[in-house]
Amino acid sequence: MIVEKNHIFNLMDTNGRRRDVLNALKIYLEILAYLKDTYPTERWGTYPASLSQFLFYEQALDRSKDVFTTHKKYDGFIEALGEDYQTFLDRDERWIENHLSEVAKDLDEGIEKRARHYTSNLVKMGFTNADRSITEAGYAYLRGSIVRDALEEILPLDNVNIALFRQLAKLKIFSAPKEGKRQYYSPFIMALVLLLDGEPVDRNTFEVIVQGLTPYCGEEVKEGVRRNALNVDQLENYVLDVQFALPGALDGKSDIEYDVFKDIFKSSKSSEAASKTYYAFFRALKAFRDERTEETYRELLKCLDGDDTASVSKAFGYGKAIFAAGNRGSRYDLERFLAENADHPLLASEDYVREFYMAYARSKWRDGIREYSDTTIRLLSATGLFRFRNLPELSYRDVLSLIFDVDRLRENVFGEMTVEEYDRYEAADDAFFGRSTSLVEIFGYSPDDVSAIAGKIERSLKVSTAADVKMLLDSLKSADFIAHIREKYPREKVMELLPLFADRRNDSRIKKEVNDTATVPTIYEYIIGIAWYYISNEEFDLYSSFNLTLNADFEPVFHASGGSGDIVIHYDELVLMLEVTLMNKQAQKRGEWEPVLRHAVNLKAADGSKETMTFFIADELDYNTINIWRAVASVPLRSTDTHADIDGVIIMPFTNGEICAFLAKNIYYKDIVRAVKDSFVKVPQITDARWHEEVVAALIS
Repeated sequence: MIVEKNHIFNLMDTNGRRRDVLNALKIYLEILAYLKDTYPTERWGTYPASLSQFLFYEQALDRSKDVFTTHKKYDGFIEALGEDYQTFLDRDERWIENHLSEVAKDLDEGIEKRARHYTSNLVKMGFTNADRSITEAGYAYLRGSIVRDALEEILPLDNVNIALFRQLAKLKIFSAPKEGKRQYYSPFIMALVLLLDGEPVDRNTFEVIVQGLTPYCGEEVKEGVRRNALNVDQLENYVLDVQFALPGALDGKSDIEYDVFKDIFKSSKSSEAASKTYYAFFRALKAFRDERTEETYRELLKCLDGDDTASVSKAFGYGKAIFAAGNRGSRYDLERFLAENADHPLLASEDYVREFYMAYARSKWRDGIREYSDTTIRLLSATGLFRFRNLPELSYRDVLSLIFDVDRLRENVFGEMTVEEYDRYEAADDAFFGRSTSLVEIFGYSPDDVSAIAGKIERSLKVSTAADVKMLLDSLKSADFIAHIREKYPREKVMELLPLFADRRNDSRIKKEVNDTATVPTIYEYIIGIAWYYISNEEFDLYSSFNLTLNADFEPVFHASGGSGDIVIHYDELVLMLEVTLMNKQAQKRGEWEPVLRHAVNLKAADGSKETMTFFIADELDYNTINIWRAVASVPLRSTDTHADIDGVIIMPFTNGEICAFLAKNIYYKDIVRAVKDSFVKVPQITDARWHEEVVAALIS
């Protein structure tokens, strides 16, 4: 990723940014894969040369209805097309000649430009190339298809965690070329260094350093990081004290006309309105500096107390009060205000215009760090390694400190490449950044290095083999997960949350209560799993039963890829699968019948030595679905995995309300299983598996 000087890198474009970052990346990759399969001749481009960007945006709206709730430009475009929609898709030459110019601006700015913005996030992560072709790394993330190296095999992370870990480890922020070279900064490596060093660092400082450093840092800072000669306070101060060049239009000025001012001091959200607010503050402050009277002080306080106080504070005070002036409604008198702010740069500096601009530029810089770090933190957390519940910390820090030599990491926070090396690393179609490369390859470890690291980990944990290391770490992670569940989601909390899923108007509350990174259906699956853990008297390994990707704070991110069911529980005497959906009655027929049946049959075929059972859980149940699940138990079926013939598949439907009742009444899972078995044993078996052939033979023989 390339950034300009005095710009902050961001891993998700502000146009279309969403809180469910990981889910968005997955959805966008799914759309690109769908377009490649469905429209193989289309290449990424604009209409009429290509339909790809238009089709992508349509799919994005369809697959994220809860995110993109309003899309006026798209709606207006479709309305303008009217009956010519298919003609548009067919790229009819006559229609293009006569009508394209009428809608071209809306098509470009309201639809195709947004498709480019949304998918730019995939390019930044190396999941696609610039032409939006999915890379090896992209498919690894989308499908969870990872071949782990020896070190990755040790870590108790799922394949999606590993896929993100790899890409962030490779991520470099590059400068513009200079003398045939590009400087780079590696934010993930810096994040590891900060948390492996041993001294606690607060979240704000962590974000400022990781998000605020750039490849344009001075050599003294780069060398200070390499030699560990700068502490976190010094690094934070360096980032926040960044110097900005005064725009030429302001150079030598002691005052600014509005026509000049509005082109420099603006907000991306409403530039004209914001510029007027900022200019009113500029004029009031200048008047007060010129004459420090009661009258000019009152005018200044009007700017500090007005409806736009927050925007002024954000633009010039780093989000805080610009001056020490007391509280609204009880402001300091003039004498005290002057005493409290005697050394304030905006009042003390002789070069008012320069100081005013610097306050704006630095405040905007800090605000950008705070805004863009939100996505970075979510991605770091989704690796399963970075926790942010309290102070930032690393999961499995002791093990990671043996895998990574922090001094060696420091040497790789900053570096440089030739322009040709950069092309091979990031820009070429087969660039290293887009490959599915393991951590051993990324960090350049030799077989001897890997063997030595594995030995140190085994000795540190007092075990004999790598398999023992993995088993121990898995066990510790499962125990930590259960501790998290008991603290944040006790039985009473689960009973409070479950009824909320009946009304999608509660979605925002549910996300706030659990994790706004995840979709509500993903959260529902997570909460149902916890509910069943309590119904089972905590008698199974909940963590390994989920088919969810969790972040390092044990909150759900999204449903993992793969052909297995939602929650698969291994009891001593039974394998129980929970298939969970928030689809309404009508959608259940289309979206759940085939996959639930396939999962149930394949489960029974795979676990032939144990009894198996599937519970289908939804907020509401379709009448036909209930009875079809009942009828399935009477017919022979065939596994799609092993092609084995299977009899007696049990799929029992329950509603969300019934699960709540089981919790409220302390009904034990074995009692539920027994009641289901007693009922399904009454289902008569259809043993005539050749009935179809017999009917056909009677007709055509």
